[in-house]
Amino acid sequence: MPSDHSDVEFYTKSTDCGTDSRLAPYVLLSDLQETADVGAADTGWGREAIGEYNCCWIVLRYRISFDRLPFWKEKFTIRTWSCGPKKLFFDREFEVFDEQGTVIGKASSVWILADKDSHRPVFPSRLDSLPQGLVQSERLVFGESAGKLPALKAESFEGEPAITKYADYSELDHNHHVNNTRYLAWVYDALFKLDTDLYKVKEININYISEVKSGQKVDIYVKKHGNSIEVAGFRDDNSGVFISEILF
Repeated sequence: MPSDHSDVEFYTKSTDCGTDSRLAPYVLLSDLQETADVGAADTGWGREAIGEYNCCWIVLRYRISFDRLPFWKEKFTIRTWSCGPKKLFFDREFEVFDEQGTVIGKASSVWILADKDSHRPVFPSRLDSLPQGLVQSERLVFGESAGKLPALKAESFEGEPAITKYADYSELDHNHHVNNTRYLAWVYDALFKLDTDLYKVKEININYISEVKSGQKVDIYVKKHGNSIEVAGFRDDNSGVFISEILF
């Protein structure tokens, strides 16, 4: 039987930090991804195991909040657990602890199990040789699943895009498309371009709509709403790539 959580320890390198010598939020998201990979393997549903069925994990959305981000040279631990399947959707939860064991951040995510080639959802019961005890804990750190943001269209944003990004070599991962953690880096680049006080960000919500393949261009738009900012990416044909909401 799996334990009720999985823990992974990290060390904050200088290259992981922003201008304030703290861990950059998009690097934290990368660390959450690594921890999710460990957590999935601990339940018997890691990348290699599901790969035998030509399946992969695809994240649909994240909600992340933090009281503070780790400093340069600081060690921290990310704890994760699987809440198991809800039909086709899987909640995976996270808590971030400093060296004193204090919770300094938390995150909630929603995933699907999908066919590697078509990216169509796959029911876990099809992987019948793998252990079926996916639930480590049913606790949701926000009391609810990471939410789905309202769909937006490029024409709902006034003016020109804040920035334009390309799926160049350094943006690509081993799946030959832009990794979802880079979308959050693009969000921060767009906000920085508009002189946003990024150190006041308290919560990040991001929904992934479609993958970006090598060479594709993404225009990124920004819209302010009181104490929140919407950031969204679109291709040339105005098809959506991601939507995010940043709370201060």
